[in-house]
Amino acid sequence: MKRSMVRMGLSSAAGVFLVGLSLAAGALASACGPAETTSGKRVALQTRIVADDGIDAPFVNAYGWSIRLSLAAVSVGPLYYFNGAPIFSASAAPLPPRDRFARFLGLGLAHAHPGHYQAGDAMGQVLVSSSVDLAQGPADLPPGDGVTGLYRSGRFSYEPAPVGDAKDTLAGHVVVLEGEAQKDTLTRIFRVEADAADVLDAYGEPRLEGCAFEGAPDVQNDGTITIHVAPSVWLDQAEFDAVPESTDGSPVVLPRDGVAFRAITRGFKKGAAVTFDYSTP
Repeated sequence: MKRSMVRMGLSSAAGVFLVGLSLAAGALASACGPAETTSGKRVALQTRIVADDGIDAPFVNAYGWSIRLSLAAVSVGPLYYFNGAPIFSASAAPLPPRDRFARFLGLGLAHAHPGHYQAGDAMGQVLVSSSVDLAQGPADLPPGDGVTGLYRSGRFSYEPAPVGDAKDTLAGHVVVLEGEAQKDTLTRIFRVEADAADVLDAYGEPRLEGCAFEGAPDVQNDGTITIHVAPSVWLDQAEFDAVPESTDGSPVVLPRDGVAFRAITRGFKKGAAVTFDYSTP
């Protein structure tokens, strides 16, 4: 009788252990799996884009250069919105029950590691590419659509073949900047011409993954998604000391192998330069 009870106890414990392993494996697979499309009520999403700084007033970068842009043309590709946490703030929000269980079992979650983005479910999109000169002020982009639910992060992409309002200004580039940088007695008037190859991510794609949605909105109605771009992030690490001084007031094109150009194109790859915001009329 005792042996039978022991066997039953061991069997129950093993069953619980196997169930725990099964659930843990499911949690881990879910954490590392590809993004899925969720379901919900359809919503219409207008799209706007605006530069948050560097246009109306200068900003000072990490090397003490005061910078102001007179041209900031960007070729914008498809946009996607997700309910997964932004790439560097997965721990900022409460964990779903599935993830709490996985952590209880000691399993690491894919989206808990900085730099490893877990998109989650796809919530909305804009599939039509466009282009804009941010120096001209806020602008409308093609509309998108989505479904109701939590919007926490997004994907911003550069369109390799520019179309739209700033197509001629871009002349085949994905980003073109012109501006003035000042430090002490030095003044540099510059131009940056970046191609798709200059903004590729680690997977060889011209995109920024895991950009944050301000306030992680719970979208329930039609509204507007505004893309906020921070040129100060793009140019924060740029050193202009070696850039030749303009002799006639015209912008000097930064050489592609120069320190300033490389620093700025690294800035174009930073997800912190782009944030999304949802609003209703």
